Amino acid sequence: MKKFLVFMAFIALSLSAFSQAGSKSVMVKAGYQTDYERFGLGIEGRYSITDNIRVAPDFTFYFPNDHLTGLDFNANLHYVFPVQSGFSLYPLAGIGMVNNRFSFDGHSKGFTDFGVNLGAGGSFDIGYNGYLNVEFKYTFQDVDCANIMFGYGVKF
Repeated sequence: MKKFLVFMAFIALSLSAFSQAGSKSVMVKAGYQTDYERFGLGIEGRYSITDNIRVAPDFTFYFPNDHLTGLDFNANLHYVFPVQSGFSLYPLAGIGMVNNRFSFDGHSKGFTDFGVNLGAGGSFDIGYNGYLNVEFKYTFQDVDCANIMFGYGVKF
């Protein structure tokens, strides 16, 4: 487990070093997680490594449903296909750390699971540095789940 976390930290630092030459953005997002049936709010950063490849780390807080609260951390790669000026589509692949906490009647128990993310999304530019985004992602883990997120981002 420690080797895995050290490896992921190394990858994140390596990718962020390359991203300084590319574009960056931050996006706030909201959406729904299907299997746990709960609403989520999150934030995502995006760092372009090349014109078409970007890394997109994010975290999302999922509001309690049936006494189960969640906080997910993901590191995804996007391959961006510019469809037309201001509109792009992308497949995504990555890893996720899913944290859930069950709380009921003063008792609480947390559990963490790791999974693989696969999905797709699209972005539409609004104005000079803003964009709208929609993304569908499926996380393969012990309890597989799908997420649909809508977001607004700012490029800088």
